[in-house]
Amino acid sequence: MELIVRIGSDPTSWVVPDSSYESVAAQLGQATGPLELPVTAPLGGRLVLSPRAAGSVALIQPSGGVWQTHDWNPGHDAAPTAPLVYLASPAGAGQSAVYAVSSNVNAMTVAQDIKTAMTDKTAVTFQVHDTTGTGLLVIDGATLPFAVVC
Repeated sequence: MELIVRIGSDPTSWVVPDSSYESVAAQLGQATGPLELPVTAPLGGRLVLSPRAAGSVALIQPSGGVWQTHDWNPGHDAAPTAPLVYLASPAGAGQSAVYAVSSNVNAMTVAQDIKTAMTDKTAVTFQVHDTTGTGLLVIDGATLPFAVVC
């Protein structure tokens, strides 16, 4: 069964496949550090969640119907060769920046580095690029509510 997760002030409804309300609620209630959950929509990837920094997490069981799932990009452009990172935004997943990390790093490593920064309350830095140029993405793990790595 699918579960919908909404985090803090981010308006995005994240779809967690094959999860029960009770299971995720128990994980949140017992969490002493960040959690990692698979998500299928609106972006597919790994949701790295810091329950303490999130402020609030809403778990919603869909009342019928199946949520439409998507791949990394609902526009179905060519898949990127680098991991993508979405960070919490008041605009939501469809309207805000998604950062492409250097292609010499895989998505699992990026998710683990973010999880470690949340656990250790440290910063982590990634080289990124987008249509406007290249640069650095600095993430403060102590205050980051969540990130989705695609």
